[in-house]
Amino acid sequence: MGKLEFSNSYTESTELIGYNDDILINVLIRLPGKSLMRFRNVSKHWLSLISSTYFSRCLNQIPISPSAIFLRMQPSLNKLKYHFLSLDRNPVREPSVRSFTFVDDPAGIRILQSCNGLLLCCSNNRLGEYNRNYYIYNPTTHQYTTLPKPDNRTQSPNTIFGVILAFDPLKSAHYKVIFVRSSETSPHLYQLEIYSSETHQWSFSSEISKVNNFSQGVYCCGGIHWRNNSGPFLRFDVHQERFQEIPMPKIPDHWDQQTKCRYFGECGGRLHLILTSCKHSTRQFDVYEMKNDFSGWFVKYRVDLNALISANPKMTQSNCHASDHWDYHAFTVLAIVVGEGSGQGSSLPFMVLHVPGKVITYSFKDKTSTLLHDFAPDCTDIEGCTTFEYDDAYPYITTLAIV
Repeated sequence: MGKLEFSNSYTESTELIGYNDDILINVLIRLPGKSLMRFRNVSKHWLSLISSTYFSRCLNQIPISPSAIFLRMQPSLNKLKYHFLSLDRNPVREPSVRSFTFVDDPAGIRILQSCNGLLLCCSNNRLGEYNRNYYIYNPTTHQYTTLPKPDNRTQSPNTIFGVILAFDPLKSAHYKVIFVRSSETSPHLYQLEIYSSETHQWSFSSEISKVNNFSQGVYCCGGIHWRNNSGPFLRFDVHQERFQEIPMPKIPDHWDQQTKCRYFGECGGRLHLILTSCKHSTRQFDVYEMKNDFSGWFVKYRVDLNALISANPKMTQSNCHASDHWDYHAFTVLAIVVGEGSGQGSSLPFMVLHVPGKVITYSFKDKTSTLLHDFAPDCTDIEGCTTFEYDDAYPYITTLAIV
């Protein structure tokens, strides 16, 4: 085939793709979010196609793992900033730092939760939670919406104990936001109030006794889950508005029921939990995954950090009490990444850890670790402990969902 024939054939093929929306969508939905944002400038047709509800719905049907995480830094002058840490294989000295300025909020913007590509944010106002503004923000498209204030208040404003975003693009293009408030009928109860993006309305749901910590809920598989340090976990089915108790994993007898929650989060429609003993070595531990029927937990992964601790001696601290000698290992689990579409590719599934001065990935398959980011020395305190907790990390997932 001559050059002219090849050129004509190539031109005809590209024109076929360019003007056939079905083929074009099938190609575009497999591209990274940044590329999609750039390709909107190719033509008015591409802009209209990529911005359409149908394209967003097609894109959301492909399960995608986090490609980065937002990591909350210590506030400076009451202005919150976040490290944006890419989960690709190339380690960097200084990851990009971002503050959210999508709205002019003088108090600054705080991330409360990441849920399948959307961020639940609020004003960083400390004068009273009922005065705060709440936002749903899409960091891929930079679109946001401000949640309307409930208009069914009777007398004084309620205290807010927790706010959770429930969004599953595989099931619906709409989302709900659940507020856990003090009850107007009893001081011993909490009241759930739900905002729907489909109806743009607020509604009251169930009342529940004050038995759980509702400040850190996790949405997974159609339900919100709250952990309990001493009893069953609680699940709230968002669609049926019904509660269900989930038993805690069986704790080894020698732990004396004293546990520390190292991680509680979701990825790829799977809920994970990490518990370690408060009196035993943290070199080895299990990662639990919730059963599909929500009846309990099973051990999904077994972790051995001996090689990582040997390579990072700052992780080890000896307890100064002679009567209770044990090694404490300074690390924080920032994320567990499973599924498809992450920059780590073949090393899935893996765990993202923050150790003194560094962020590394730990592969569940071969038990190896890889440097992801190297922070400056001032990212550790005097004793060498980590400065981030697991609830300081918020996964970034590409989505074109309309807020």
